[in-house]
Amino acid sequence: MGRGSGVLNHIWTLLVAVGILWGVTASLIKVQTGESITKTVNGKEVTEFVRYKTTEEKVKALSEAGNKFTKEAFNSVALEYDDPATGKKRSGAVGIAFGFIGIMALWLGFMRIAEASGLIALLARAISPLFRLIFPSIPRDHPASGAILMNFAANMLGLDNAATPLGIKAMKELQSLNGQKDTASNAMIMFICLNVSSLVILPASIIGYRVQANSQRPTDFWIPMLIATTIGTLSAFIMCKVIERFTKDTPPAPPETATGEEAA
Repeated sequence: MGRGSGVLNHIWTLLVAVGILWGVTASLIKVQTGESITKTVNGKEVTEFVRYKTTEEKVKALSEAGNKFTKEAFNSVALEYDDPATGKKRSGAVGIAFGFIGIMALWLGFMRIAEASGLIALLARAISPLFRLIFPSIPRDHPASGAILMNFAANMLGLDNAATPLGIKAMKELQSLNGQKDTASNAMIMFICLNVSSLVILPASIIGYRVQANSQRPTDFWIPMLIATTIGTLSAFIMCKVIERFTKDTPPAPPETATGEEAA
């Protein structure tokens, strides 16, 4: 679990570095080739293409681009900032996170209570016939079943951040059942496809974002989203089952190594 979080931290760091490099590169290209600038003249917006010729003009344009880039970078992570386009205050990343903590804490708390009380295990047994249809190669009461179920539950509640570490744990458990470590098993492929298609029943994260953005009707998207995710999940399931008919599954792992993450 800790290793999975480390991988995510490296991914986010890489994305930040790429974003900074892209911003700097785009600024240099605009300074060299020119850019379109929109100005308000006599109450009307006029767009003109400006080409920077002298070194002084290029340095000034690059300085202005750098100031704008720096300001936008700080605004994006701020608690709150003034949006010049609308004249209203908007929440940056920190502000969105603060407003989102309550929703995340509520549903993650529910999931922890369900796990500690045995409700997750009870639910896993209740849906075992359906689970056997989707993942016939997973033995009964294997730790992979609980990890997959918790991942699906987090996705159904729209808790993307909670679903990620649960998905990593589920894949590690599925790998413990895989006798060919360099090739994904049918169960692993099915899990990935269902995870990506991500059936969402109660999109807590998206509702939270819309509430933070002062949406007057933050749940209006729910029915179309439910239809779209249902179709996507059914399509992923059917395609995987069809392909499984024409492909050979990987061999199962030896019994002594197929007992879960700890043994693996």
